[in-house]
Amino acid sequence: MADGTGTADTMRIMIVEDNEALAQTTGWLVEMIGYEYKLAADAKQAIATYADYRPHVFMIDIGLPGMNGYDLCRELKSRPDLANAIFIAQTGWGESEHRRLTQEAGFDHHLVKPLYLETLETVLAEIAAAR
Repeated sequence: MADGTGTADTMRIMIVEDNEALAQTTGWLVEMIGYEYKLAADAKQAIATYADYRPHVFMIDIGLPGMNGYDLCRELKSRPDLANAIFIAQTGWGESEHRRLTQEAGFDHHLVKPLYLETLETVLAEIAAAR
């Protein structure tokens, strides 16, 4: 189901992660749960490709090269065509200050790496149920 295949009602998730192995592993977890995914290695690629993919959910690493995940979230949330998108921070930073910063940037959820299947499944199921 990766990279845009699947049924029209399948939840589409864009994973923005510069660590290629971690991005692919996260994609496999998303696919195992039953959703589609597309990978973007950085903010520039995410901005350039999201419109064709039309993700329902963005999972964004905070420590991206170039534009960081906070700024990418702000940029994407400012776009009218993404008014209903859900934004998940995926980061190695889990302290209260980091959670505050992700909330201020507009993220809907904050997940600390490494991502566990059960946690990801719970969060994505809640998002899917609310669609």
